[in-house]
Amino acid sequence: MGRATVTIPHAALGFDSDQRWTRAQYAAMRLLGFRFAIRYLGDLTSDEVDDAHAADIGIVPVAHAHLPGWMPSAQLGADDGRRVVHDLTIAGLPPCEVWADLEGVALTATRELVQAYSVAWCAPVHATSNDASVYVGAQVPADPHSLYALPFTGYWQSESDVPTPWRRGYKLIQLFAAPKGECLVRDVYPDAPPIVAHMAIDADVTRSDYLGGRCRMVVSAAAAAA
Repeated sequence: MGRATVTIPHAALGFDSDQRWTRAQYAAMRLLGFRFAIRYLGDLTSDEVDDAHAADIGIVPVAHAHLPGWMPSAQLGADDGRRVVHDLTIAGLPPCEVWADLEGVALTATRELVQAYSVAWCAPVHATSNDASVYVGAQVPADPHSLYALPFTGYWQSESDVPTPWRRGYKLIQLFAAPKGECLVRDVYPDAPPIVAHMAIDADVTRSDYLGGRCRMVVSAAAAAA
């Protein structure tokens, strides 16, 4: 089945999750109003992408975060960027918008190290015609101007208290994260069917950023042509 990348409508509801989802579960989420799923590379398979598309759910790929306290560097960024490109291929995704995950950086890390990591992360991603965007989580040494200076073209605001990128702002907003770091579908939809009620998610909504940037997702070629 062919796949294509399309712009996600403004104010569309999605979810991010590090769990594997079945076709029936994606179908249940679509009935609840979710339009896209943000899934982690390295876990995401081509079969799961097909399952999502069969339920009319678009896929947005994101890289796994490092464990809290990690130290950014140019070498680590290059290694992570190459891994992202490999994992995109394994998942059978066409050139698309892929998200880095910046959070939990070591307290001794500097903005310069975050910049070096990000530049090196983006290089192999851009070289393979993918767009690079970034999730801004807790504990990242940054202010609005240093965030905007990163080589990403889109920003995803976590539920944490984080600065807003100067001039561009956010085009993806994380709406809910439970105090213990886990939110179940039933926490958002108390009447969710049992097949998805126990699944851990965060809810997210799209918007245009200050420069008109919009999020993109991978859908089936048939859905893109419709």
